[in-house]
Amino acid sequence: MVTFCRSWGAYAPTYRAKEMKILAGWIANGTSGAVVGLPGAGKSNLLGFLCHRPDALRAYLPPGSGSVAVIPVDLNNLPANTLATFYRVILRSFYEIRERFDQESQAAIARVYQENQGARDPFLPQSGLRELLLHFQTQETRVVLVLDRFDRFSQVATPQMMDTLRGLRDSFKDTLCYITGLRHAPVYLPDPEALGEMYEVLDMHVCQVGPMDESDARRLVAEETHAAPTPPTEGDVAHLLALTSSYPALLKVACHWWLDTFNRPAASAWLEALLAERSVQFRLAEIWGGLTQEEKQALLAMQKDQSLPRTTERQQYILAQLADKGLCQEIAGEWRVVGPLLAAHAAEARVQNVGRIWLDRETGDLYQGQTILENLAPLERAVLHFLVTDPGVRHTKTDLIVNAWPDELRRQGVTDDSLYQVVMALRKKIEPEPAKPCYLVTWRGRPEGGYQFFPEGRPA
Repeated sequence: MVTFCRSWGAYAPTYRAKEMKILAGWIANGTSGAVVGLPGAGKSNLLGFLCHRPDALRAYLPPGSGSVAVIPVDLNNLPANTLATFYRVILRSFYEIRERFDQESQAAIARVYQENQGARDPFLPQSGLRELLLHFQTQETRVVLVLDRFDRFSQVATPQMMDTLRGLRDSFKDTLCYITGLRHAPVYLPDPEALGEMYEVLDMHVCQVGPMDESDARRLVAEETHAAPTPPTEGDVAHLLALTSSYPALLKVACHWWLDTFNRPAASAWLEALLAERSVQFRLAEIWGGLTQEEKQALLAMQKDQSLPRTTERQQYILAQLADKGLCQEIAGEWRVVGPLLAAHAAEARVQNVGRIWLDRETGDLYQGQTILENLAPLERAVLHFLVTDPGVRHTKTDLIVNAWPDELRRQGVTDDSLYQVVMALRKKIEPEPAKPCYLVTWRGRPEGGYQFFPEGRPA
């Protein structure tokens, strides 16, 4: 998380105005959704600002929206992975910001929390939480639970915890909604199926966080360089913004480089100097790793001046996704990577066989990007053909064997090791790093696990 102010009160009321308008619209309509941002995009800062600056939120809510209570819920470090603890943590979240409410609400929050802070029976804190929601329902106050790093939470949450979130929303549809923070779209959660109806809630409404607008970026530069004996010139600020495309994590480390470098080279040499900084390299690698293989291929093609005509619906979609993330833009009919730092990193990327894996239904050929996958053995081709036609699904080992193995071989018996050998051979031919697969991913379940296929190459 990038933090450029110690106090939320120091943020300008107009911070992240575009994104705040979107979230205010969700809240006014009682809509739940996901705030998605690559590493270093400032997603957690936006959610923190939403939680701690009710005055700023109020400016974006339509007239007559009524009262709103935005509750930051810290689920990153649950003291225990139990349902009772889960409820108590939510009650604690209300308690920690109780001073924002009127005296009646403060008293109700304090009483319910203190009565349940030691409860081990989940029924008790659950009843307390429902009592609070009924209280706010009576006051016609909309409650927004903000769940940052929801992707991490989903990896440890029990089915009962997810059921609780769905159940509460169903019981208090006019009062309660959720805003979650994710690094990637909900489809890339480790087990999206485990979310049940919560998946549909989060997948329907997504707010993508990317580079800051110029006013926010300039305030970040001022905050990060305030200790300098002489502040950066207008030219310095403009050059820092241009090099980083105002991407928060990159801009912050670039400001630190500017502040710590006493004999700065000419502005024309700043790009080379920044690319040599390990902190810059790390953040560029994080951004790059957060992209799908299909998105990487598109950025690589832009850097190599390859034509990227929007001739298909899929190409239009990928370009729109990258533009939403602030990583590319269309200039005079040509798509270009945004920001010299990211462009230089893309130019040096060593990624082989990147791109979406797809089936030409007319010819039956399998492609990765624009390259035909010609060297597949019959079973490898059969497995991949099945997965391409039914992607994103958690297929069990039995599913793969039944749908890809010829009848004669199935009658003879197919062992797990035989399946694994085919999968391993296939990965060597389609994965950039077979030891860290992003297309053909293993999942482990009971009574049997299997594989999940992402034709676009799941982000890290």
